[in-house]
Amino acid sequence: MIKFKRLCCLIMFLLPGGLFACSCDNEGVINNFQRSEFVAKAKIIKITPDSTNSEYHDALIEIINLYKGEQLSRIKIMSSLNTSCGFLPDENSTWIIFASTWQGVLSFGFCSGSMQIDDTFDSVEYPNAAKNWGNTVKLREGAITFLSNHKIFNPNPSSIRAYNSEIGSFKGYKNKNSFAVFQVNVNSDFSIAAIKQLKKFQNGKLNRLVFNSMKTKLTLAGKRGRPLGKPARLILFCYYYEQNGAHQSFLSFFDV
Repeated sequence: MIKFKRLCCLIMFLLPGGLFACSCDNEGVINNFQRSEFVAKAKIIKITPDSTNSEYHDALIEIINLYKGEQLSRIKIMSSLNTSCGFLPDENSTWIIFASTWQGVLSFGFCSGSMQIDDTFDSVEYPNAAKNWGNTVKLREGAITFLSNHKIFNPNPSSIRAYNSEIGSFKGYKNKNSFAVFQVNVNSDFSIAAIKQLKKFQNGKLNRLVFNSMKTKLTLAGKRGRPLGKPARLILFCYYYEQNGAHQSFLSFFDV
């Protein structure tokens, strides 16, 4: 049995990395915004291989909207083409780029959370894909625009997890805007010191239901069971998803 296990380990070691699925720790657009040093909507003008490091490509970009960081005309792409995380956008495509520094290089790649906002879909095979993706982009871009405009660059510095079992039951409401935003002041034991609403839902009845639920049903916890240690602040988004066919509108803390 031991020899068999050693043989399996040897085979796994010798197999090329590209045969294994790429796994990303993606926790949503707010987390991507917080952990990134540079966030922008940009058009990728030209891409060329990095002359010194085969893991990267160089991208010439034209910034449309800058949400976080400094104005740039060039940025690195962690392309990693010989792995399962291989990633290389098309020239003349438009993206919301989330870029961070790793090993001294500011770059974005497969696991950065970046989104192509002008992606196209086969309308015959996937008739609703373009509309659904458009709604997703609108919601996520709206969220990072709100954070940028209010200069909230660390909306959840203590990595607090939020739960509300009642939010998912508010279905079938009509509403014109994509999300509401709350500032939650948190005590060191994860109890709630205060809640303030920074952005309301357009539907007044829905907004009252959500705000009351936030005050009575919201529970908080640390990421991976970590203690908080000291009071903190959490900026929490509650997203509205409109009716889609037979599926009623609903609310969630997660962007999808």
